Amino acid sequence: MIADDSSIARDIVAEGIQAHRGERYIEIEQASNGRAALEILQAKRIDVAFVDIHMPGLNGPEVVSAMRDTQSNDCLTVAMSSSLDDKAESVLKRFGAYHFLQKPFGPAEISEIIATYRMMTRSYPILVVDDSGTMRKLTRKVLESSRFEFEISDADSADAALKALSRGKFELVLTDFHMPGIDGLELAGSIRDLSSKVGIYMMSTNDTTYLERSAAFVGISGFLKKPFNAADIDMLMHDYLEIDKPKFGKVRDVFSFIERERKAS
Repeated sequence: MIADDSSIARDIVAEGIQAHRGERYIEIEQASNGRAALEILQAKRIDVAFVDIHMPGLNGPEVVSAMRDTQSNDCLTVAMSSSLDDKAESVLKRFGAYHFLQKPFGPAEISEIIATYRMMTRSYPILVVDDSGTMRKLTRKVLESSRFEFEISDADSADAALKALSRGKFELVLTDFHMPGIDGLELAGSIRDLSSKVGIYMMSTNDTTYLERSAAFVGISGFLKKPFNAADIDMLMHDYLEIDKPKFGKVRDVFSFIERERKAS
């Protein structure tokens, strides 16, 4: 959906979206004011919404805040304007907007966002490794709450993980550090011996510089400090896929010792 009182802006957004029409079916709904936009969001499920912040009727933040009560409450929302004040940014963040595009922009920026959405909605085979059944269940719930789609498998030990990796093709591994027998660091080293392409992320309640440096040394892609949430997974996936971080997304270094050393210097 494109919601903007400027027909020129709507045409630019539509051009960027249409660049993907040769690869998949895309239906575009347009609205020239906030109330019309909300009616569309209520009437049908919208996957991606481009919403101008300054519109007659309802403004962009009002549309986004009302979106949670529609069948489009989980759509990828991109706010658009020539500027973004603190009040609007606060509302947009609170109600789950994904990104902000500053006007003027061109079709290429829109096309890039649609490409990112397509990457989000393809399924990524992921293996969760943790000796705690409770943590495996919690991690599965967090993954299922992410903007990204996953095909989730789990293992209760490093040995079970290596067996699963030998049988299946996984793109990502989330492994706990503290496990009986072979720990997460040793497992990561064994995985790296098998493949340089698998994204390996370590989960732990500790994020000491020594542990993170050791993890980086054996080829781990990043570090997740427990407890983590869906926003952390989204951040991890943007890092893994090397796509730009969204304006309203969670931003942090994949290894926190980098941030600590930056502050120290």
